[in-house]
Amino acid sequence: MKPALDRVISLIFTAYAGVVLIGAVPLDSAVIVDSGSTNTLGYRIEVRSDGSASVSTGSSSPKPFAVPQATVERFFADLAAARKANATTASCIKSASFGSTLRVTWQQWVSPDLTCPPNGALEAALVTDVQTLRKVAGIGAAPLRQGPGIQPPD
Repeated sequence: MKPALDRVISLIFTAYAGVVLIGAVPLDSAVIVDSGSTNTLGYRIEVRSDGSASVSTGSSSPKPFAVPQATVERFFADLAAARKANATTASCIKSASFGSTLRVTWQQWVSPDLTCPPNGALEAALVTDVQTLRKVAGIGAAPLRQGPGIQPPD
């Protein structure tokens, strides 16, 4: 009787786990990379759709942090809109040694350089999102180029 009961319990647990796993939504993630320059340290922020995130600067190990769900949802929605519209930024001249680039990679799409002025609302939204995420990650405010209607986060 005991082996039969163990088998029934095992089947019930397996069926329950199968239902839970089938209903699970895979995590989405995006990576923000600032290349840094001769006089500024670069950073890498990975943001996942469940609000978990990590930040590393220079050669430091990634440090976890949490992002408010509303911020995460806005960030991924802005990424989807920018990718769909093939967002661009204005070209900008940078010093070879002091210039840096700031890009977001998401689902094999790479954003334009967000240190250059945005061409429109989609690009401006990404700049604002990155400023917000950088603040949540605890990275000091290094001003990004501001375009029309872009305000740094509070």
